[in-house]
Amino acid sequence: MRLLLFGSTGSMGIPLAREYLWVYRSSTLVLYVRNRAKVPKDLAEDRNVIIIEGELDDMDSLSKAMEGVDAVITALGPTGRKGPFYPSGTPIAAAYIRIMVTMKGHNVRRLIALTTPSVRDGHDQFSLPLVFLRKTFATLAPNVVKDIVAIGRVVRTQGEELDWTLIRLALHSSDSDPENCEVVAGYMGDGKTNAISSRVGAATFIIQELDKREWIWKSPILSTP
Repeated sequence: MRLLLFGSTGSMGIPLAREYLWVYRSSTLVLYVRNRAKVPKDLAEDRNVIIIEGELDDMDSLSKAMEGVDAVITALGPTGRKGPFYPSGTPIAAAYIRIMVTMKGHNVRRLIALTTPSVRDGHDQFSLPLVFLRKTFATLAPNVVKDIVAIGRVVRTQGEELDWTLIRLALHSSDSDPENCEVVAGYMGDGKTNAISSRVGAATFIIQELDKREWIWKSPILSTP
């Protein structure tokens, strides 16, 4: 398998890259980054890793990165650290459109996109912790949430030719106990999901989903049991 990973220097991108290389030891991992200096040393020096530098609006670089790819994982997302200063447009959602256009041009069907419970799903029910988290985030960073919601809409409406999965993640645990990083997949208010997930556990689940394909055209929330 040849995987293209976006957002590979972020808090979820790094564990995803490492988990992929552990599971698919003889396969190729393509990292699309703006600055290769931010790639951790162990990934940068791995012989199975290809690093391509480019912007998210650079169609030539996106096309180059997509060559020979079997699947795409996007750990891109707007950062809440900018809060009220985040731009009023939806730049990350626009980047998703360009990525999906490039995927279709190279006949790549499999897409796993990471997002948050700000993206709603018809299977969701009421969950006080997740609703509180969603409303708090929307109050503090409305433009960030606008972009996140737009990502979900773009994937669902423009990904009709793709085998997409939207993975919704809320807050991350510290992962201080490597033996206790299990996550479960479900929907808001189903009695299984909560507002906390493990980065390590989520990375394991997501990489396994590449082959399992149990959540095609679905939007599960991952959380600790």
